[in-house]
Amino acid sequence: MDGVGRMNQTLAITGASGFLGRCLLAECARRRTYRLRLLTRNIAGIQVPTDRMLSVCEGDLVSGYGVEECFEPQATVVHLAYVHDDPQANIDATSKLIDAARASGVRRVIHCSTAVVVGFSTPGVITEKTPVRPRGWYQEIKWEIEQRLCAGLPPSIELSIIRPTEIIGPGGIGLGKLVRRVRGSSRGANAVCHAILGSRRFNYVSVHNVVEAILLLAGTPIPQTGDVYQVSDDDDPDNTYEAVESIIRSSCGLKERSGGVRLPRVALSMLFKMLLPDHAPPDRVYSTAKLRAFGYRPVTTLRSAVRELVTLGLPDAHS
Repeated sequence: MDGVGRMNQTLAITGASGFLGRCLLAECARRRTYRLRLLTRNIAGIQVPTDRMLSVCEGDLVSGYGVEECFEPQATVVHLAYVHDDPQANIDATSKLIDAARASGVRRVIHCSTAVVVGFSTPGVITEKTPVRPRGWYQEIKWEIEQRLCAGLPPSIELSIIRPTEIIGPGGIGLGKLVRRVRGSSRGANAVCHAILGSRRFNYVSVHNVVEAILLLAGTPIPQTGDVYQVSDDDDPDNTYEAVESIIRSSCGLKERSGGVRLPRVALSMLFKMLLPDHAPPDRVYSTAKLRAFGYRPVTTLRSAVRELVTLGLPDAHS
């Protein structure tokens, strides 16, 4: 689909005031290839430019108020909204979204889930075919939302599900603890963390790369039938504790670490399995092969993403 075709397409976005939503909105405004409709409970609380290609709709996804009016025939709904610490509210919001999508006759729904919906019991490489074994209410509710969308949307409404790993970028909480520890902890405390975790793989993804994946799925002419796509930066050579720590130190103007002992990855894996069963195994890799085969290409490197995060700052919330 070319740029002219996309200008006639509407993206109706839920959760546009959130971390990912703000980045998506900024990129859409830069490209100017879609008409945008944003659903929000507080119009005064969302900062958007005055633009003929953008409409802000007052509504509430949990109650269903104003949702059908925000959606429109043949629109693509990008569902980013998530109510933290309230599982039932998310179930209610999913039901209201399905009802409004059916009533409005939207063309496609793109739902942002999470890569950890598969749980933490499977080590090694994770693909879209990895069995889903959620552990804890967060993973369980994310899986429940996916299932309800697949079962509730009719065949006339296409569905894509994107599963990002932990998203990092300015304004997000991802990577915040490590940045603060490198900046503020003693040399000895950082050395201990490096010795224990230095061989660990990370599962971060730049917010800009997630936005790129969403817009790829929004613009594709290929029919979507509940297809699931993982997006991560796990194939980036810098996606390890040691490399990310080094990038943070360099970005903060701190002296590079030299030498030091590291716990072997095999020993680290055993430690995580025994003591940290609610954390991703340190050897885990989320594959993006399916999304890449679909045409996805990352728009930034992890090194650039970490530097941007450190340079532009972290949110005030403890993370």
